Amino acid sequence: MMKPSDRLSWFVEVGGVTLWDRHGGKHLSIPYPHAGLWALIANGNYSKAYAVELMRLLMPASRKAAQHEVEATLSAWTGLGLISGG
Repeated sequence: MMKPSDRLSWFVEVGGVTLWDRHGGKHLSIPYPHAGLWALIANGNYSKAYAVELMRLLMPASRKAAQHEVEATLSAWTGLGLISGG
């Protein structure tokens, strides 16, 4: 199951979500539509099909473009240590 790093807290804001590293004090703002993807993961509601459909609606984009965006975003977040699992 995909989940946020244990080091992170996150907060919903008007324009997206903000991640806060509890150990290093750094923060990162994630605007919409990617904030929607973050919320799916952080709330334990992630499924690939649902994530692609959400991004397709929020961007708006074709299903293929939304799928590419989800995959690229998850790869980047995994590389940065923001999420784990899969």
